[in-house]
Amino acid sequence: MPAADAPPQAGTQGLNLTILTLGVGAIASILDSTIVNVAVDHLAQEFRASLPHTQWVITGFLLAMAAIVPLSGWMIDRLGGRTTWMISLSVFLSGSIACGLAWNLDSLIVFRIAQGLGAGLILPVLMTLLTQAAGKARLMAAMGSFSLLVQVGPILGPVVGGALVQGANWRWVFLVNIPLCVIGLVLAAVFLPRQAKSERKRALDGIGLALLTPSLIALTYALSNLSPANGLSAANVWIPLTTGTALLAAFTGWSLHDGAKALIDVRLFTDRGFSVASALTILAGFTMFAGLLLLPMYFQTVRGSSIVQAGLFMVPQGLGAATLIIFGKKPLAKVSGRTRITAGFALMALGTLPFAFAGTRDMTWLLLAALVVRGLGIGASTPTIAAVAVRGLPADHIARGTTAFNIVQRIGAPFGTTVIAVILARASASASPTPAGLAGAFGTAFWWTIGFTVLPIALAFLLPTDKHHA
Repeated sequence: MPAADAPPQAGTQGLNLTILTLGVGAIASILDSTIVNVAVDHLAQEFRASLPHTQWVITGFLLAMAAIVPLSGWMIDRLGGRTTWMISLSVFLSGSIACGLAWNLDSLIVFRIAQGLGAGLILPVLMTLLTQAAGKARLMAAMGSFSLLVQVGPILGPVVGGALVQGANWRWVFLVNIPLCVIGLVLAAVFLPRQAKSERKRALDGIGLALLTPSLIALTYALSNLSPANGLSAANVWIPLTTGTALLAAFTGWSLHDGAKALIDVRLFTDRGFSVASALTILAGFTMFAGLLLLPMYFQTVRGSSIVQAGLFMVPQGLGAATLIIFGKKPLAKVSGRTRITAGFALMALGTLPFAFAGTRDMTWLLLAALVVRGLGIGASTPTIAAVAVRGLPADHIARGTTAFNIVQRIGAPFGTTVIAVILARASASASPTPAGLAGAFGTAFWWTIGFTVLPIALAFLLPTDKHHA
């Protein structure tokens, strides 16, 4: 295997600098998604547009992310991880500046699509670079350290977003990304290694791209249109859902035929660790990601909190994750990935439990404590799932493996949150508009979220036994 396919693992200092460099860049995209999500209603009022029209600020961004992910593995092989990372940050930075200068809603949507193209490359390229720098023995620890750094996004995102929406011009929702992107680019130019470039110059699989990219766009579009009002029977749901599924099946057949030359080699899923981790990240859409959707809405709807207050209420969850990562690093060094994931999902269920009871809505201390517990679960499971997904793959399959894993995650997260959102909407439709009634409706959704944790806990036992602990 050529040395270029598997760059030398970084020393401890080099690995820490790589984590810092990648973390700064990733924070920009994480902050952006959390900030924009709380600003949609404000943008609708600002542009005097309907909410469905304004929602394309998010939908267009998601579709662009889905469209570009399949190219990330090929780009890393052709251009190298460092170059691809800097391209992704540069495109994201340019899109952010353009969004801040948008003159109407349609121009903002177009610029958000451009921004999404950069954001879609960030996570798969990041995982590849981090895996190459850490090596298999240190990968789980590196993922944990990286997760600690990016907790800045979930902790500050809703707070910063609420403050910008309430107290500043909407353009700062996008312009706030500029300093982080610039710092990230400078750090990347100085600290990221240049050895991640493949000598094989794998040709672009045009047929695979023509099948997979529209498949992901169609599936993402179908999920974005799913709601209690239109359900699966609506044309803008079942047509793209059917089309996307058919194209995905065709791509799978093509990939099996073309093997290693395919855009994504689906034979990667024959690796037990990779396939189980992929299933776990789908199920995380019903548990972790659905909770991230429900909790701010709960505080605003049931407790009557402002956007900023709801963001502050979410801080304990981020602190819980950060606490586990900081103080649990050594105690967890010899704990298997299987145990970490099982315990993580169990803690997420325990931390969600108080929100499922209508009578606890005014017990602030209990809810805040529950969020810390839920954060501990996120800190235990999320970086571990990403680590076990690629740890068993050969070095020259890592770029394509991280691409495939991120494609699965791109579908799993919106699918899970959409299902839980539909459950909440249906429960709310039949509930009384009183705080107790609304708390009961949210309780129904939270109970479903808790119930969905049974599946990943059971699935985690299928993970292969760890050969490395870190």
